[in-house]
Amino acid sequence: VAALSRIIEFWNLRNKLNITGDPCAQNATWAPETANPRVSCSCDATICHIIHLKVYALDVSGEIPIELFDLKELMDLNLGQNVLGGPIPAEIGQLSKMQYLSLGINNLTGTLPPELGNLTKLISLSFSSNNFNGPLPPQLGNLTSLQQLYIDSSGLSGPIPQELANLKSLQNLWASDNQFTGKFPEFIGTFTELRDLRLQGTSLEGPIPSSLRNLDKLDSLRIGDLGGADSSLDFLGNQTSLSILILRNSRISGQIPDEIGTFLKLQLLDLSFNKLTGNIPSSFQNFPLLRYMYLGNNGLSGEIPANIISSNLVSLDVSFNPLFGKLPLNFARVGLSM
Repeated sequence: VAALSRIIEFWNLRNKLNITGDPCAQNATWAPETANPRVSCSCDATICHIIHLKVYALDVSGEIPIELFDLKELMDLNLGQNVLGGPIPAEIGQLSKMQYLSLGINNLTGTLPPELGNLTKLISLSFSSNNFNGPLPPQLGNLTSLQQLYIDSSGLSGPIPQELANLKSLQNLWASDNQFTGKFPEFIGTFTELRDLRLQGTSLEGPIPSSLRNLDKLDSLRIGDLGGADSSLDFLGNQTSLSILILRNSRISGQIPDEIGTFLKLQLLDLSFNKLTGNIPSSFQNFPLLRYMYLGNNGLSGEIPANIISSNLVSLDVSFNPLFGKLPLNFARVGLSM
């Protein structure tokens, strides 16, 4: 209770979270899942522990108070979308029962503490949109229960540690807009539970490993802005659950495989700013749900398939390709760039 009271005072939350007695009181207004700020507890016959703390989007500023780490039973901590500054204290590693940790959209700085690797029960970890520096600590590879990792736009740099290959349970990995260097990690192709992979706006180098062909549960794949060696599209073929496929500016060469035409759930397809050659596959006339198709700035040739503009398509860009022949049917109905 004393630790919670000091946290409330430190963040000037007394007018929003006026807990003067037992924070675990039955039917407390601050306990429901929808409450914000939220404090909820787990109680047995003799003792109660605070296990949930949410202070979300309340313009809380200052550093993370050290008293927070006295709440050793915390399982869910959400401090997202505030104005918190300073580093993540190393004491974060004391919260070993944590399952959900959200620190995204703040002004946190410094390097990530290796003690994050002590939180081996984590299911979801988010520190996107902050101002950290330095690399990802290899100790994050200890978080083998992790299903969601959101680290985009967080200021990180350096190679992606090989130890992250241990994160076989990952379903969502957002790592765009960081200065990661080195080769595109081969081990990502072993994350067979992945649904959403985002790696755009980094300094990673190709080629994209063919092992990504194993990721047949993907719903969204966003890779872009790669340097290094060229890639082919051989890593595609089994991802028939994809609704979003963005490979913009990824140094992809060669022809577009017909298999992409079997991705019937696609709603957005972006292969622009690459080195693709050959024809636009006739199978691209088969997308029933596609709304946006961007194939511009490649070396595609031949005729545009006549029925490429399906009933749901609202934008088609095939500009800056040596295409010829008749305009596709219904071209006037969409925003066609040629």
